[in-house]
Amino acid sequence: MRKAVYIFFLLFSTLSVSAVERVSLAQLQSDWTKYENRTVVITTPLLVCGSFYDSLVLAPERLFCPDERAVGLADGDSTMYYSLVEHNRQASVCLHCRNQYYKVRTGDIVRGLKARVTGERQLLTGRSIRTRHMAQDRLPKPQKGHLRIVGANIENYFADLGGYAHKRTTPAQLNLKTRKLCRALRAMHADIIACCEMQVGNKAPQLLINALNKGGHHYAFIAMPMENIDRIGGCFLYDSTRVRPYAEPISAYRDTASHYHARMFAVGFEEIATGQRLIIGLNHFKSKRPGRTQYDTNLKRMQNTDSLLVLLPKAVETFGDEDVLLLGDYNCYTQEQPIQTIVRSGYADMLPLGHSKDYSYSFKGEAGYLDRCFASPSMATQIIRVRPWHINADWYYQHGAFKMKDKSMHRYADHDPIIVDIKMSSR
Repeated sequence: MRKAVYIFFLLFSTLSVSAVERVSLAQLQSDWTKYENRTVVITTPLLVCGSFYDSLVLAPERLFCPDERAVGLADGDSTMYYSLVEHNRQASVCLHCRNQYYKVRTGDIVRGLKARVTGERQLLTGRSIRTRHMAQDRLPKPQKGHLRIVGANIENYFADLGGYAHKRTTPAQLNLKTRKLCRALRAMHADIIACCEMQVGNKAPQLLINALNKGGHHYAFIAMPMENIDRIGGCFLYDSTRVRPYAEPISAYRDTASHYHARMFAVGFEEIATGQRLIIGLNHFKSKRPGRTQYDTNLKRMQNTDSLLVLLPKAVETFGDEDVLLLGDYNCYTQEQPIQTIVRSGYADMLPLGHSKDYSYSFKGEAGYLDRCFASPSMATQIIRVRPWHINADWYYQHGAFKMKDKSMHRYADHDPIIVDIKMSSR
């Protein structure tokens, strides 16, 4: 009896092994129906491009949002756009697995994936898979004599948890978010931080400043000059030992009744050691609805652009300087109409110049720049380095699944901060 059981087990194991076929991703994609309902081992190394609950988006290389690479639909020929849409669809596969999705990061490598083919670009495995984490993104300290300026979307930071923040954040999550933010901001070694998605008024900035300065820092803040016009605003945090504002901030609030147009303001800062000055604009454009193309809310974002281009000459006249740096969350990828309009107005889009294959945001497996760094001609010559710092976009996060034991600085928000190092020059 034992011998019969052993022979049956051996025969079953042999059949199971023989039923598993090794294929490349290209072979699988060429004829999905051939492999449907069969278990395969994919020999092509795959990159995790996104993670969603019980599924991962995998592809041989990182996928970029078509709006990042293609001519804007609202501004030209859409042929390239649709070819990129089809490329991303053909290149990617969706794997349903049992991984703890918050432990899988975008950019992780998957080798020798064994899974069952369940449909076109759909794979299934009843267990978790092993991924190899990419190297941590290290941020060097700024060199002596350089100013470091950061643009950071901090994702709905509210001190008051009623109203708009209700059901989005609990007191425990607010405390954890504050700790994570402080760790990240201290690690940036920034002289000025332009923060988007901060609750309007002084209460939220003061809460963050109080926690941040417990580490021995001397940060102060300037809140967006708006009152009861929008639930989400912004603010500047600045190291009061290194820089100081030298005039009252100005905003688009006085020129428009629309809160989507008013979420922008400019401040003039002076470097204390040298007396050199610059103007920094913080902008937060209207967002698209999830999953929509660049057509969605394009009109509102073009109105944002018009408001900004009206505000900038006023800022130059008010602050008496032509060194202008524009930061913030523009909710537009590089080839969209609002971004190209700003570029044509004379402000250089600094990020794609040296980092065209980089990103600050990832959505449904596709990456791109929603966070920008524009510079006037005189400011562009003083920028030493500009880059995103990948401490957020590669990590999965959702309020309902937030792990309260996570005390790291990672995923304090959904956007990566933009780090700008500047060497101020006298003219």
